[in-house]
Amino acid sequence: MMNIKNDKLTVFLLTFSILVALMLPMSALLPSREEASLYDNIIRLHVLANSDSDEDQALKLKVRDGILETVAGLVEGITDFESARTALADGLAVITESAADVLRREGSDYPVEVTLTREVYPTREYRGVTLPAGEYTSLRVLIGEAEGHNWWCVLFPQLCISVASQTKADSVEVIEEPLIDDSDERLIAAGLTPPQIKLITGDSPDIVIRFRLLEMLESLFR
Repeated sequence: MMNIKNDKLTVFLLTFSILVALMLPMSALLPSREEASLYDNIIRLHVLANSDSDEDQALKLKVRDGILETVAGLVEGITDFESARTALADGLAVITESAADVLRREGSDYPVEVTLTREVYPTREYRGVTLPAGEYTSLRVLIGEAEGHNWWCVLFPQLCISVASQTKADSVEVIEEPLIDDSDERLIAAGLTPPQIKLITGDSPDIVIRFRLLEMLESLFR
């Protein structure tokens, strides 16, 4: 009986959401030209762990730290997207070796693959950063089977700072980078426009709602 009620509630919520979406002009759901160009001005880091075991998740964070240290040297002083992308592309071998070094030091024989590619992400919000769903340039790091929980951040503009991990006996605590706001110099220096900065800093909840609706509609018609 409970399952029937849950099914009815699910159908009702889906129907209601679709009706709300249909009542909105499609132009209101779509990103503006400046918002859409955000996808071509951001580089993300995406690290996938071998598995969800505590050991593999802790290893993922150590690999992440090694990569961030290496990338910091590669993109130091760079303030435009194309130069940052070129520096990362040219440094892929160095980045891969730094990740492999971490794995060797930790006594792991997992293989690691690092690519600079285009990758589709869902809408993400965390600690003052909001990024809409879409396809971004992504430094993708696959550890072992790459079937575990992932970690991501923004490599350019350089928001992957002050990250630290503390491994406990039975868990891994992740301390994310500090909050940013629309006056953050890294965003301004990277040449992002005010609408794009508003989107990143989470100052436009209507944008987030629109992208959530688009994600839902896309999933219904897959």
